[in-house]
Amino acid sequence: MKKILFIFLLCFIGCSPLEFARLIGAGTERFREAGKIYTKEFDVDLSSCYKRISLELRDIGVSFYRGSQEEGFVVVNNFVKIFPQCNESTEVAIFFTELSSSKVQVEVISLNYSLAEAASLKIFDCLEGREKEYIKS
Repeated sequence: MKKILFIFLLCFIGCSPLEFARLIGAGTERFREAGKIYTKEFDVDLSSCYKRISLELRDIGVSFYRGSQEEGFVVVNNFVKIFPQCNESTEVAIFFTELSSSKVQVEVISLNYSLAEAASLKIFDCLEGREKEYIKS
């Protein structure tokens, strides 16, 4: 019975064990191991940082794939509006590390190096207040 369920699950997710691992929340290591990493520190608390990035990403139309503020990361895709050279399924991982109550390190990582750069510039500009009026508190 377990074999039948396992085979069904593999077929249901496109016969890809990697996709299954991603669906259950595993696999963020591949971003740090093989992806292009852009890192910057900001003088803002973790909650505000996450909210600012979430609002900016929603405004440019990306899809939130998985992760949360509590987990310390989000994986998003569909950057076609700001980076038409990629397809909708190309992922960008954004990791948040709270360094102190008012300082956060943000890492923007993608296996597509050009997208990593474009996304990091957009996100870092947002956090530095160069993108939206709602950022300026």
